[in-house]
Amino acid sequence: MLPRLDSAAAAQVTAVSTLRATTVVADPRQDGAARLEQVEIGRTLQGKVQAALSDGSALVRFGSEAPPARPLELRLQLPAGFAVGDTLALTLLAREPRLTFGLQGQNGSVQTHFSAAGELIGRLLQSEAGQPARPLQGSAPLQATPGAEVAQLTQNLQQSLEGSGLFYESHLEQWSRGERTLDQIRQEPQNRPGGDALAAQLLPQQLDTLEQRRLVWQGELWPGQPMEWELVQEKDQQQQPREPGQPAAWETVLKLELPQLGQVNATIRLQGEQAQVRLRVLDEAAAAALQADQGRLDDALAAAGTVLGGFLVQRDALPPDAVESGAIPNEPQA
Repeated sequence: MLPRLDSAAAAQVTAVSTLRATTVVADPRQDGAARLEQVEIGRTLQGKVQAALSDGSALVRFGSEAPPARPLELRLQLPAGFAVGDTLALTLLAREPRLTFGLQGQNGSVQTHFSAAGELIGRLLQSEAGQPARPLQGSAPLQATPGAEVAQLTQNLQQSLEGSGLFYESHLEQWSRGERTLDQIRQEPQNRPGGDALAAQLLPQQLDTLEQRRLVWQGELWPGQPMEWELVQEKDQQQQPREPGQPAAWETVLKLELPQLGQVNATIRLQGEQAQVRLRVLDEAAAAALQADQGRLDDALAAAGTVLGGFLVQRDALPPDAVESGAIPNEPQA
């Protein structure tokens, strides 16, 4: 099972996507949020720039509208163009995880401004939009020889993913809850020599995984046997709307070139306890062999508590990679 893609890493990307029409101007190191506990979210406060500080931030004083009646001063990171003495209209948007305001322009609209980190994330998301997923590269074969047990193969793949550095921030959160040890965190690629460069290389992959809900791994199944594995969560707008309580659908694609079957693309769509399988090959004999083994696949899935809801073997005139993926059938087919 894949590690959860939640917590701190997911929250940072969500802030970029959901605050496009706002300005994050509060310094997270201050405790001024406690002075605004009685102010309802969405209220607009009037402030005045008192001083420009050496680090590029500004000291803003709020009047009697901010309880208590005595003036409240906060250090804020304002966009360029503001000077000492300027009056600001700041709408309180959030107190947690950091004090957050919307900065209104002269015409009443909310100006858009991001920190340097936010602008970097935005540029990376735009540059990656529509691009193929960047695969994680396995550092070692998943098994030493052909024929390993499925459980061992699954465990090795999980270890390869967990040790890739892709889920580093999630692992930090687990460590903060006592679910991981400090030694495990020290073994992460980001904490090894050259970790800063690796972290920069992984950032686009992390953003793509969070934004697109997809993951691609490339490596060797055993020495000399290349393998590519992709996992993606289907987006509801691309499929029929889900019924209330219906689980999300996941699709996994496995690409192999085997000695006897040749190039094989296996696509499995899993939703709840039902799986739909499509196999694509080049050779007629390979297609017949796979078709004949449908019963074994059905039994294996049933043993794992999964129903085989669709099965199709296709022989492609072109290599499977050159054929556009289509819908998996909803019914078993011969």
